[in-house]
Amino acid sequence: MHQMYSIFLILLLLFLQGCEEKSKDNNASNTKNTTLTSNNKTHTSKTNNNLNVYTQTKAPSTDFKRTFILNNSKNRRFTIELSNKKMTIKENHKNIVLITLFASWCPPCMYEIPYLNDLQKKYRKNLFLAGVLVHDPMNKSTVKTFIAKHSISYYVSNSVDNNNFAKSVVKTLNLPKNFPIPLSIMYVNGKYFTHYEGIVPVEMIEYDIEEAMKTLK
Repeated sequence: MHQMYSIFLILLLLFLQGCEEKSKDNNASNTKNTTLTSNNKTHTSKTNNNLNVYTQTKAPSTDFKRTFILNNSKNRRFTIELSNKKMTIKENHKNIVLITLFASWCPPCMYEIPYLNDLQKKYRKNLFLAGVLVHDPMNKSTVKTFIAKHSISYYVSNSVDNNNFAKSVVKTLNLPKNFPIPLSIMYVNGKYFTHYEGIVPVEMIEYDIEEAMKTLK
């Protein structure tokens, strides 16, 4: 019984944490921090002996401009222009964009999929949700099977630009190269709104979507 209890605790911690971005040798590790950023402030929660410590930092800033092409298994393309903390998607006409960097080898990423499906369905009139596979070189056939298996209803990109796009996005957030995933970034009318490192309660993302929608009125 004690052994089963220990296994349960390990699995619970795995889901509560994000996966660290996979390196070229495809070795993934768990992240120890979960960061929630909102309204240009970063709230970092570090767990140490069950004590949560929160710190705040100013919003990151960079100075560059790049263009990327995201493409999915159905050859639906999106042209993304990333300029500092602004993102323009040429083929998208929805005001709220939620980009999720994830991988099929990351358990928390898989756990998050049903909740992202719910968000896409509930806010489909205003929200464009895109999953971007990072360091996960699946071909079109494999991606189609993966999407069907998990009943993914939002856009999933497996473009050759994915990894470079992820690196540039991470740069705008002043995050390390081995950033934790899932990493989700929200933009409103092309401007950075907030981001989430690791898995977070879907209610938190939904709250921020509701707050973002208020700014559209």
